[in-house]
Order: sequence, then structure tokens, then C-alpha cells
Amino acid sequence: MDKNSKQLFKQLRLEGFHPLLNYLMPYRKGMSLSVLSGILHHLLGIIGPALGAYLVGVAVIGGKKEQILPYLPILGILVTARIVMYYSDMWFAHEVAFRILVDFRIKLYNAIERVAPAYLLKQRSGELAATLMADVEVLEWFFAHTAGAFLVAVAVPLITLGMMFTMHWILPLILLPFIFILFSIPFWFKKKADQQGVETRERLAAVHGEAIDGIQGLREIVSFNHKSGYTARLSRYSESLYESLLAYGKRMGVEGAYLNGVSSLAMVSILVVSALLVVQGSLNKQWLPVIMILAANIFSPILEVAAMGRNFSIILAAAKRVAAVLETEETVKDTGKIQLNKSNELKIAFHDVDFTYGKELPLVLNKASFQVNHGETVALVGESGVGKTTCINLLQRFWDVTGGKITIEGTDIRSLSLDSLRSLITVVPQEIYLFNLSIRENIRMGNPKATDEEVEKAAKAAHIHEFIMGLPEGYDTNAGERGLKMSGGQRQRLAIARAFLKDSPILILDEALSSLDTENERLLQQSLNDLRKGKTTLIVAHRLSTFKEADRLVVLQDGKVTETGNHTSLVQRKGYYYDLINAQIASVAV
Repeated sequence: MDKNSKQLFKQLRLEGFHPLLNYLMPYRKGMSLSVLSGILHHLLGIIGPALGAYLVGVAVIGGKKEQILPYLPILGILVTARIVMYYSDMWFAHEVAFRILVDFRIKLYNAIERVAPAYLLKQRSGELAATLMADVEVLEWFFAHTAGAFLVAVAVPLITLGMMFTMHWILPLILLPFIFILFSIPFWFKKKADQQGVETRERLAAVHGEAIDGIQGLREIVSFNHKSGYTARLSRYSESLYESLLAYGKRMGVEGAYLNGVSSLAMVSILVVSALLVVQGSLNKQWLPVIMILAANIFSPILEVAAMGRNFSIILAAAKRVAAVLETEETVKDTGKIQLNKSNELKIAFHDVDFTYGKELPLVLNKASFQVNHGETVALVGESGVGKTTCINLLQRFWDVTGGKITIEGTDIRSLSLDSLRSLITVVPQEIYLFNLSIRENIRMGNPKATDEEVEKAAKAAHIHEFIMGLPEGYDTNAGERGLKMSGGQRQRLAIARAFLKDSPILILDEALSSLDTENERLLQQSLNDLRKGKTTLIVAHRLSTFKEADRLVVLQDGKVTETGNHTSLVQRKGYYYDLINAQIASVAV
């Protein structure tokens, strides 16, 4: 392998392509077939025209037809074989590339799931979607058109140079310097290309994120008549991307000019030298057209890889964005081995829990201690921002505590596997996400193995069955993306149906009744009472009616537990909870 080839492989290893090369290992058989097909395709593309050129040369110097006709069937075979090899090259290269892209997207989503939701605090969901789709798609250039093509670009010129050597030893020496220069041209622009590649991918991701925000927030944009403001912002992002792409295109144009200039100069040089050799009598005349065909084709695979080399910066930037997600350290380590039986009577306890969302940020929870006994319903009470939602996030191990510990039936939840822990918990959140699937499949998320009868039973328990049956396609009706075809109360009832179907021993209600009118709240309150029977239930709510239903209240103030007790006892105490309730009653009265 020549010096430039070694330099390129070294660059790939040092700058992020080494992991990508590793991904080719399971597909080395298909990749080997692709490289072999590519080499044969290019060689046949050289040998066929070279043979034709040789026959023309023979004819020009007065050769007889017996010297020409026997080679014509061979020309036909070479053309046919080249077509087959081209098809094989494309087939094997893209089969490997597209299979790897499928694997990459699955690995990326698993990585995102592993670090969520903490990762979303510093990354827009639209930009993550850009990595999941657009950046992974860019890697197809590498797997289908670069990795194997590079080996072809090394092998084909070497073989072709060997063929020219048999005609005259000086011919390969004329071309070698030009080959080295062509391989090195992408490195001349490397620094600028890398900078432009990163900048372009970042700006593309920003436009992608802005576009997704516009789609997801379309209702708000329309209702607030914010079209001009949003389009102005999208225009700024798009204009920035345009400037980046334009600079990238100019640099590619300059590189292309150098590549074409060097290859053209090589052709002129080999033509001059070959003509002089013919004049001197050192080279037979019939070889002159053959040499020109070989020289013209020797640069074809090199120029293909050099053209891809101009895109290395884009591929590298995409690879780094993909690797940044894949290599992000897990928010929580899933090292626990203990599994608790779902049929056990489970008690939750917070033991002097401290938590902060960042080292530089203040504590959200500060020595918070409370417990929820088996079969008991405990409501977390306090103003917004005191740590109520943080408590339920910590219980599910979306984050780990900064200090103290959380236990379930005396076992530190960090000792449980994440699958085991989350199988014990059912959450009915305030913001319900419904997938663009049928209502039946959305409810079945609570238990993927549930029968249709079990799905309908859960829907009846959540008082949503009659509404579903009134739809044109019943349970097979598509819920619409994010459930936009349904009202907030209907979405919450579907979420409650999911909870009935999952039937876990621990139940978390996060503002579960916030979108219901009085009549629906009354109906579902009874359903939730049935759901809570025998379960350890933790409630986050602001509504007084929800507080009263709880067996015990845990009052949070500035991240600390300041009061505990039932509604009546806390009111009689006339402390912080008493003031909180009076403020709520006063605001409702106004």
C-alpha cells in the first residue's frame, strides 16, 4: 500500500472512522464480494476498450482480418462480464450499506433511550431526529461508495500500471507522480473541509429541529398568529445553512478543478512520452491507442475516491454526531440484578434524598424523606418547582439521586434491573402521548400481550369504551399523530386504560385528572379508586379534590419535606399547607 493510502487509513482511525470500519466486520463477506466485483468491473472496463484499441491499431498498420476477427467474440464476452460485475458491485455494496444503516438506526435509538430524558435537556428533539435519519443516511456514502471503492482505487491502478510496464518500463514511472498527487489533493483542503463539514451538519440539524418545532407547534403558531415570526426564524436558519453549503460547494469546485487539471496533465504527458517512444522505435505503433485507453481509465477509480474524499468532511461530521450519541455515558447505570416479584406487597421509601440536575445548579431535593406504604395513597403537595415531579422521575430512575437513596421494600432501586424496576410501576402522566396507531394498539402499550377482550375491559374501566365504539372504525380507529384527533380528557382516559391493562403494584398519577371536566372526574375518580386498591400509589396534583382522596399528604417546600399528614390534620395545623390551600381557594373564588 502506498504512502498516501496508509495516511488515509491513519486519518480514518484517528478521526472517527475506525468505529465505522469495525461495523463492516460482520459484513466482511459481502464487502469482499463488493470489492472483488468492483475491481473486476473496472478492470473489464479497461481491458475491453484496450483490446478494441489494440485491434484498431492492428487495422491501422495494415493487419489482416484473421488477426482481428477472432478477438471480436472476446470483446462481446468482456462487455457482458463488465455489465454483470457492475451489477454485482452495486448489489453487494448497497446491500451491506443499507443493512448497516438499519443496524445504526436501531443502535442510535437504543442509545437515545438509554440516556433520555437527561440528554433532551441539552439537545433539541429535532436535532436528535436529524442524527437518527439524516446523519445516518450520510454514512451510506461511506459504506456503499467509499470503504470498498478505496480498495478498488488502489488495486486497479496497480494492475493497470503492471500492464503498461509490459509495454515499456518508463510508462508507469510517468504516471506514478500524478497518481500520488491525485490521492493527496483532498488532504490539501482537509482543515477547511473539516470545519465546513461540521458547520454544515450542525446548521442542517438546526434547520431540521426548527422545522420539527414548527410542525409540532403548528396549532400554537396559528392560534397566536405567529406565522411571520416563525417563518422569519426558519428563514434565518435556512439562510445560514445556504451560506455554509455555498462555501462548501465552492471548496469542492476548487478541489475538482485541481483533480481534473492533474489528470488532464497526466494524459498529455503520457501521450507525449508514448509518441516519442513510437518515433524512436522503442514502442510498436499499435500499442499507442492501447496506452491512451489504459491511461484514461487508470484515473477513473482514483477520481471516484478523490471525489468521495471531497465529501469526507461531511461524512466525518455525520460520523462524529452519530458517535456522540452512541458514546454518551448512560444517565443511569443498569447494573442491578435483583428482581422483585410484582405480586409482593411493596413499600416505597425516600431516605434523605438529595438531587440536582447539574453540579452547578442548586439542589431540587434536599434531605427529602418520606414513605408510601403498601396499599396507601400518598399525594406530593407543594408549589411548582419544589421537586414533586423530580421525585417520580427519580423513582423510575430517569436520573439517580445525588445523595441518600430510594428503596422499594427495603431494596435500593439501584440494585434492581431497570426492566424489573419499571415493570413494577405504572405512570399516568399529565401530558399523554398517543402514537399514530390504532386506539387498540395505543391501549395495548400497557401490555403488548393483552387480548382484544382485555383491551376492551381496560377501556370500560376507564370509561372510554362507549366513546371508542362510537367512532367509525371503533378500536381500529387511528388515534392520529400525538393523539391530535382526540380531546385532552379522552387522551387521559386512554392513558388510564393503559394503566388498568398494565396492572403494576406501584401506581403514579402525575396530574392524571387535570384535563377532565367535573362529570368525567367524578366517573374516573371511582375508576382510579378501583385501580388503586392493593397498590402503592403516589400522586402529584394541584387540585384540592385530589388531595382529599389521598390517605396522606407529603408537603414539599424548597425541596424539603416540611409537613406530613392527612388533609384534615394539616389544615388544623394551620401551617404551610393551610396557607397553600387557602391561596388555591381564593384564586378559584376570584
